[in-house]
Amino acid sequence: MNITRQSLLLWWGLTVTGAYLLTEYFGRALHHAHAAILWTWAGAMLVPVVLSLLLGRRANALVWVWAGATVLAMVENFGAHAAESKPLMHFSFHTLWFLFGAAGFAYTAAVVDGSSRKGLYAGSALLNLVGAGLMLVNHELLEGYEFILLALIQGVPMLLDVPLRRQHEAQVG
Repeated sequence: MNITRQSLLLWWGLTVTGAYLLTEYFGRALHHAHAAILWTWAGAMLVPVVLSLLLGRRANALVWVWAGATVLAMVENFGAHAAESKPLMHFSFHTLWFLFGAAGFAYTAAVVDGSSRKGLYAGSALLNLVGAGLMLVNHELLEGYEFILLALIQGVPMLLDVPLRRQHEAQVG
């Protein structure tokens, strides 16, 4: 299997977008959706994490930061679910993912090449930070469309970066 950073970026974007949309669906369709959502995310994130491992030495620090942080956040979510603490679960399943996106996309904006790519990720970081702030102020404010919003501000930027990265590499190369 020939894994490139370009194809890895596409997989991250697809799995994140799809997992958030499934999260929204399960949250509406199932009475107790936490376990289904956790296992959906574990399966979805397994794809880019395993692809990162397959990329091996060709992966840069950014890839490893995202893969490691994603695994840690998923472990935290499973721990919060096992603890059955309502406040911890709410933070873990909602606010944490906005904070995770804010930090991750800020770091990404700092290290990627190309001004359009930097702007894309900086904008996503800012939107995630606003979302985290809204969740901290009133956790019900985004209820009903929170995960659709997360798909748009976390998954879609990675999908938009696929052509931006290709364009940047063509200009430089």
